[in-house]
Amino acid sequence: MKKIFKTILLLIFLAIFIFSTYKVVNYLWEAYQNKKMNSKLIDEAITTIDSQEGEEQEEIIDETIPPISVDFNILKQKNNDIVGWIYSKDTPINNPILQSKDNSYYLRRLMTKEYNTAGSLFMDFRNNSNMQDNNTIIYGHNMKNGTMFGTIQKYRNQEYYDKHKNMYYFTPEKNYIVRIFTGFTTSIDLELYNLPTLNQTKIDNLVKKSNFKTDITVTENDKLLTLSTCAYDYESARYVVIGLLEEI
Repeated sequence: MKKIFKTILLLIFLAIFIFSTYKVVNYLWEAYQNKKMNSKLIDEAITTIDSQEGEEQEEIIDETIPPISVDFNILKQKNNDIVGWIYSKDTPINNPILQSKDNSYYLRRLMTKEYNTAGSLFMDFRNNSNMQDNNTIIYGHNMKNGTMFGTIQKYRNQEYYDKHKNMYYFTPEKNYIVRIFTGFTTSIDLELYNLPTLNQTKIDNLVKKSNFKTDITVTENDKLLTLSTCAYDYESARYVVIGLLEEI
């Protein structure tokens, strides 16, 4: 009887090990597929126009000149749900933004609409993709390989912020520079997720939560972009980075 019990226990442990290995391998494979597909999309639709390179060149960069150009004709042929493109220099953030009729569809789907746990970066379905809302929210997974929004939580560090103060957001109609002004950990119950109209008091409270300091002034008349990803500080924690949208 004791031998049978040990055998059963061994089989249980073996089953757990096989299942865990499968989950890890599957996660890595899907992350790889996601990264590979995005790299292919970058090759086809994105052109680098930032020529300010070289060690001997003065580091005087005109931030109002987008470092890339985006061909939305190509992107729309791939998937008409693509409403924008987000780019952060010297980071893995260089991705299309999709939008569906809910906030679940692209949570576990690639741009090609095939199932993948890495999902896609997607805009809140309640937002207007023309970026004229008071606040636009974009969601993305906190991937362990640093892709998607896997680097967003690095804004907890002042030094990281100092090196990545700006991002760029592109739409078929306009280009924007995104001036990051706050980043913090919060719960999914944050009022921000209900897309309220952000008056000056609410904006000031968002700034007070920030993990880094900045001299950017934001008013209730400005248009904002919020990036949201999972955090692991506590159950249902999120890390959000919010930027001021300026048309360029």
